[in-house]
Formats: sequence, C-alpha cells, structure tokens
Amino acid sequence: MKIRFLLMLLVAWVCCDGTRAERLSFSEADSLLVMRNPALRSARLDVSAAEGQLEQSRRYDNPTMGVMYNVQNPNNHRWFDTGRTGEIDIQVSQPFAIGGQHAEQVKQSAALLEASHSQLLVTQRDLRTEVHTAMVDLYYQQRQAKVYDEEIASAEKILAAYREQSEKGNIAAMETQRIATMVYQLRKSRADLLLEASALEAQLRQLLAIPGSEPLTVDLDEQAAIANASGLYLALQANKSAAPDTLPEMELLSHQTEAAQHALRWQHSQGLPKMAVQGEYDKNGGIGHNYFAVGLSVTVPLWNRNRGNIRSAKAAVEQAAIDKERQQLALTQQRQADLDIVGQYLKQLAEPTPTLDNDLGMMLHAAEQQFMSRHISLVEFVDLYGNYRDTMLARLDAKSKMLQAAERLKIMWNK
Repeated sequence: MKIRFLLMLLVAWVCCDGTRAERLSFSEADSLLVMRNPALRSARLDVSAAEGQLEQSRRYDNPTMGVMYNVQNPNNHRWFDTGRTGEIDIQVSQPFAIGGQHAEQVKQSAALLEASHSQLLVTQRDLRTEVHTAMVDLYYQQRQAKVYDEEIASAEKILAAYREQSEKGNIAAMETQRIATMVYQLRKSRADLLLEASALEAQLRQLLAIPGSEPLTVDLDEQAAIANASGLYLALQANKSAAPDTLPEMELLSHQTEAAQHALRWQHSQGLPKMAVQGEYDKNGGIGHNYFAVGLSVTVPLWNRNRGNIRSAKAAVEQAAIDKERQQLALTQQRQADLDIVGQYLKQLAEPTPTLDNDLGMMLHAAEQQFMSRHISLVEFVDLYGNYRDTMLARLDAKSKMLQAAERLKIMWNK
C-alpha cells in the first residue's frame, strides 16, 4: 500500500510538472528580445557591415605598376640580358580624385551608416511592439478561454442532472438534447480559441527564441495597465502637436535622403575627367640611358558625360523626399487611430458600471440555480447564458484592443 501510494504521488507530481506554465513578464520579454531575437541580431550585423563600408570608402585607389623586360636584346642578341645593355621599362600610375569623386562617396557611406543605426532602432522598436501586443492578446485569449470554462462547467453540471431526470421520465429528452448541443458548441468555440492562443505562443517563442513546449502565461496587472493607459491617453491628448520628426523612422528617411543627395553629387563628379599621375623609368630607352619621366593622364569626357546616371540619382533624391512625406503622414494617422481606440474603449469599459464583471458572474450562477429549480424556461436559460458569454467576451476583447493600442503608443510616443 505504501508503494502504491508513493507511485500515485510520483505520477501526480510528474503530471503537474508537465503542465506547469511558464510565466512571462514584459521586462523579461524585453531582455530576451535584445539577447536572442534573430532579426535584431541580423540588424546589428547590418550596422557592422555599414561601418566596414565606410572604412573602405575612405581608402584611396592603389597605384598601378607595369614592368616590361626585353626578351632578346637586338644589339647583342642575348636572351633576357641582365647586363648594362639590358632593357627594362617600369611605369607607375597613381589616380587621384577631383571634384568630390572621393569625398562624396565617403559622405554617402557615412549617411548610410547613420541610416543603419536608425534602422536598428526601428527594428528593435517594431519587434518590441509586436511582442507586447502579442502578449496582451495572449493574456486576454486565455481569459476568454476561462469564460468558456466557467460556462461549460455550469452547463455540464446541468446536463448531468437533466440526463438523470430524463432517464426517469421527469424531463423531456428534447430539453436535454438542447443543453447537450449547447455544451458541444461551447467546447468547439473554446477549442478554436485555444488554437489561436497556441499560435500566439508559437509566435512569442519564435520572437524571443524560447525553447521548450511549456504553456506560456503572461504576467499582467490588468488594473495597473488600464490605469497607465488612461494616464498615457490624457498626456498624449494634451500634446496633439507632437511631431514625428524625432522618431527613428523619420531619422532613417532623413539619412537615406542625405545619402541620395551625396550619391547625386558623386554621379556629377563622375562626369569630370579621370586623372592620374604617371612616372616611368626606362633603362636603355631611345632617349638615353636611365631615362626618367613623369606625366599626367586625363580622360576626355567627350562621348560619355554620365548624364543617365545623374538623371537616375535625381529621381532617387525626389523619391526619398516623397517617402519621407508619406511616412510622416502615416505615423501621424496611426497615432491618432491608436488614441481613438484607447479613448473609445476606456469610455466603453467605464459603462454601465465598473462592477459589471462581478455582476455577470453572479448572473451566471443565478441563472443556473433558477433553471435547475425550473423557475425559468429553457429558452430564457439559453438566452441568459448567451448574454453572459457575449458580454464577457466583448469586454475582454475591448480591454485587449485598448491595451494593445496603449502599448503601441507607449513604445512609440511616450519618451
């Protein structure tokens, strides 16, 4: 008996440990995001690549050296004559930039490096927003599943009692069957909701690189979160003139516009002549022994003045300006849309009474008792259960959407 008892305890402990949920707070999620997220790690490597590109653009072109050695001396007919009468010709050429042919490339690479820093901030903020909104959504989907659990537990208790009475002939089989179909529909809706919650858990595990398969639960203080959302809404409403110019998206587009302008200037410089300083040493040339010469090579921009590339670069500058205007408008509209969501749902949750959730729970238990006592009909019972479920799910959905919008506002605008 003792061995059996110990085995039962062991099995119970293993089952409880296997279903133990992993709690996740917003601060823990932020830490995991910074350390583990693959997209964020890749964005950091983009910054390193841009730093390498800037360093490379600062380097000047290497000199070109050419050596020619006479195979057979025509005077003494010696092969590869290494003596005093041997012939060797050495030429060296060093190109140099004029009119911004080098400087504009450096400035363009510097602007692209700043753009990569801004892109890193955008990626980090967008991923943080995605994680926070997914956590809020998961929290309220699990809350909605609990609503179904309460209703299913109550309906199953009624169904068991009605089946017993139906077998005795005290209750019509049609009423029992109606309650059974209601339980089935509730279980089906709950299963669909749990599948959506499972997809959110998988999304969070992928974003945060969390191993394992334990269920995730979100550590969220609902009352504090709603109070913070209300304060944030009032603060942002009082500052409607906030400009999005300081947001990383706008800084990114500004740096991209700057890079496009430097690219345009560099294309203009490519229409200028290419110049190089040259030097030559000829051991036994036609002029004399140990002949030294210096010169200058210049390309003549006669047929190609780089006009096509200049035209493309001008279009890129204009496109960058258009993208900046469009992004500024989109950010402003998104801010107002999130403010409207928070404001509307805050007003909705305050009506008709703050204690509506408790009142609905009491109504559910009262409906169960009244139906079991046959004081209300089956139609009234189903209607009360439907009203309870729809109202509770609507309130939880309102809280979810409101807090998701509040998280977007807080992460983007609350600096």
